[in-house]
Amino acid sequence: MSVGALSSQQLRSIVEEKWLRDEDALAVGLHVSVPWLGPTEVEFEFGKAQVVRADTVFQVRQALRNAERDQSRIILLTKLQQADLGHDVVARLARCRLFAIDHWASLCALFKAKELDRSICDPALAQALIEYAPPDGYPPVSAGILDGGTVWRAISRHVFDMGESEPDLVSLLLWATTKSGASRYLNASPELRTSLRDRLVASLGDAADSILKFIESGAGGDALALAVVCQVVYGDGKSSTLEAAAARMEQYHGNTPIPPSIGRCLGRLVTDAVADLDRRDDARSAHQHLQRADELLRQFRCDAHADRNRLTQLGFEQRLARFGAQVEATISSPSEETIQGCERLLGEINEHRVAKLGRRHDQISRVMMALRLVRWLARPLPTCGSFPEFTQTYRRDLAFVDWARELIGRGDEVVGLSRAYQVLDRAVLERREQFNRPFAESLADWTAVGSDSAGALGVEDVLGQVVARVVEPGNRVLLVVLDGMSWAICHELLDDIRQEHWSQATLDAAALPPLPVVAALPSVTQVSRASLLSGTLTSGDAAVETRNFELHPVLRHVCDKKYPPVLFHKKEVTEGARGAIGEDLSKAILSLNLRVVGVVINAIDDRLSSAQQIRDDWTIHRISPLGSLLKLARDTGRVVILASDHGHVWHRPDARNIPLQTGGRWRPKADDLAEDEVAITGDRVQAGASGSSIIVPWSERVHYGGPQNGYHGGATPQEMVCPLVLLTDQSSAYSGLYSCEYPKPDWWSPAPSKATAAVEETTTVILHSPKRPPTLFDNLRDEVDAPLPVTKRPGAWIDRLFSSQVYKDQKEQIRRHAPEDEVVRRTLIVLEAGGGLMTPAAFANAAEIPAARLDGLIARIQRLLNVDGYEILSLNRNENKIELNVVKLRRQFDLG
Repeated sequence: MSVGALSSQQLRSIVEEKWLRDEDALAVGLHVSVPWLGPTEVEFEFGKAQVVRADTVFQVRQALRNAERDQSRIILLTKLQQADLGHDVVARLARCRLFAIDHWASLCALFKAKELDRSICDPALAQALIEYAPPDGYPPVSAGILDGGTVWRAISRHVFDMGESEPDLVSLLLWATTKSGASRYLNASPELRTSLRDRLVASLGDAADSILKFIESGAGGDALALAVVCQVVYGDGKSSTLEAAAARMEQYHGNTPIPPSIGRCLGRLVTDAVADLDRRDDARSAHQHLQRADELLRQFRCDAHADRNRLTQLGFEQRLARFGAQVEATISSPSEETIQGCERLLGEINEHRVAKLGRRHDQISRVMMALRLVRWLARPLPTCGSFPEFTQTYRRDLAFVDWARELIGRGDEVVGLSRAYQVLDRAVLERREQFNRPFAESLADWTAVGSDSAGALGVEDVLGQVVARVVEPGNRVLLVVLDGMSWAICHELLDDIRQEHWSQATLDAAALPPLPVVAALPSVTQVSRASLLSGTLTSGDAAVETRNFELHPVLRHVCDKKYPPVLFHKKEVTEGARGAIGEDLSKAILSLNLRVVGVVINAIDDRLSSAQQIRDDWTIHRISPLGSLLKLARDTGRVVILASDHGHVWHRPDARNIPLQTGGRWRPKADDLAEDEVAITGDRVQAGASGSSIIVPWSERVHYGGPQNGYHGGATPQEMVCPLVLLTDQSSAYSGLYSCEYPKPDWWSPAPSKATAAVEETTTVILHSPKRPPTLFDNLRDEVDAPLPVTKRPGAWIDRLFSSQVYKDQKEQIRRHAPEDEVVRRTLIVLEAGGGLMTPAAFANAAEIPAARLDGLIARIQRLLNVDGYEILSLNRNENKIELNVVKLRRQFDLG
């Protein structure tokens, strides 16, 4: 049998076996009709042999004479038949004969096989394996039989460079995009390509045929990108096919249509293919394929529907834009239905590859915050009676609103989403102003009557009524004053601090958080921070704060007289602008004698006057000294008290500017009180020459002096309600403290949907055993006989399987000889009842299937269930088992 050109590896394998049987022969003759294109010399273990082509009797005799003269071995290739050579010539050849090429024998020799599986009858396979045989041959086959599986694994690895084993659909798609894969397939003989196609279609379905058509159309490198396009063109079965785009795709598919079920199959498997690239850390390759997919979407004129894909940048941005449009629609027409539309679109954004990789964390966070604000707008605005109620409500609810709108106020790169954020921000502001005004008016009343009602603390009360009480039972304290920190920033910061295993604490045995703290007036650093660190209403600079803090009578009373409280300001906190914690501060915190150490950090307040083009994420490591301070406090078992002297409002482009030298957001009392201002008078007002009366804006839309990144001094709750949080480390012991929480409002998280809340109805089945004499195993039997919860109808998930689009697509691909649904149902129910694993005999008996038909039936169901080549249902005769992987089945068929 002659099959194509003779390879050097095949020649070596054939000749070596002949010489082993006739070691003294100088020449081995082979009947080869095709030209020899290999080397003129072949090396063996016993030495080298010349390859001589001789197609006439004279050339044959001349070659033999030269070999005898030089005593050198030759391999004689001739197209002559043995009868043409003459008996004297044949007698001088190895074993006195001219050998015909037997590719099958050569193939068996390469695998050290004695027999060949009858299923291997394609000469193209033998030729390919011989041609691509590795220098040291193939691994010997077990039991001496060369079977079809071994042949195809070798073909996949050595001929087509597909990897160690036969491919599944995902690896086939990735292989198609490689230069090696496409070139090897296109350079293979037509017979071999046909054999490969038949093998892949038989095992993987018609989707494999489409992938090969991509290669044959010259688009192998675009195979992955084309599969992404399929997500858009063919959808997921719930959306219609884009017929015009599908027609334009035919040029890359052998000018034939892609069946919708195959298009959806390709769209599903490409998600796994890209995930495989991501797992390999091959981000560059994945990016190139996805960028090409966006180009093809534009080429096929379906880029307006790019949001139907879960992978490309264009699809991600369109999903964001759709979310923005839905937000605008919800603001103009709020309802439960429109809010659910926002939640559904957020789910689609989170399902996208860009979101799952975490590369757009800030962008996703803003989207989530926008949804939360939409939910908040649908709730009634809280109403309050007393001023302490206003402060509690702000800390508990509206501070989270400010956290959320601070993020969306930064805008977005996607124009449609950025526009939606602007609309949302204006809607939230209008509603917040409805709270700000009564808050400021209540503040004015509270201040006028002496600010002594229960339910709130002034900043001047923190040292005596909180810090000293924490120290009194024997705790040591690190007081960290974050100048300018609002509750919005504090809530964000606490989210990060909790990740470091710090917990909130309180002095209240009922586990209520510390009372809200109210800034002094005006709410500026010179007044409010000085009052906080002095323990009395005053104004002054850092020197005044240090002196008053260290001389505070209540603090000194709870400290050792030799070790009074100490306070460190900005320049004393770190060694240089970017350095680590200063040595003096570090020693103070680590000291076992110093019971109260105070630290002032200006990171937040400094940002109010700096550039607006930097986006802040308030974390432990963003505020550079904070992480080191917390670690030192943990090492010495100190209670950390986070405090602030005032909050702030951020600059708004539509703000009204009143150019006054006081700057910020306060001015001396006058007769020209504007609609957006309020006058405040009382002992807590420390306005210097202006006395105890000032005018401050209750609206965020006012600032005095030049524009800055942010302002303070006004009467909004953002500026006036100061954070105060007690933190304890879970590895240390403390006295007199109780755990507490700062729960997020109910609108922060979505309410459970009806679908999520619904659960499958269950019943309790009691398994009884017949009476028996007592044994040593009674306890074990009692456990077996205990009531077992079971679903009311076993296999209820199978109905969802049959109605899924993936299942319908699989049946459409098989068409002929697809198993009946009732047969599949019986198979799945029996295997599920058997725990997913049974012997073939036990399964055949339970499913009432004749044993002789079992293998054929399982093969047909495998074609239906083994989506994209994943092994969901398997029959292993060697291990005598049938196995159903229900987890994979649920995932591949989107059953949840």
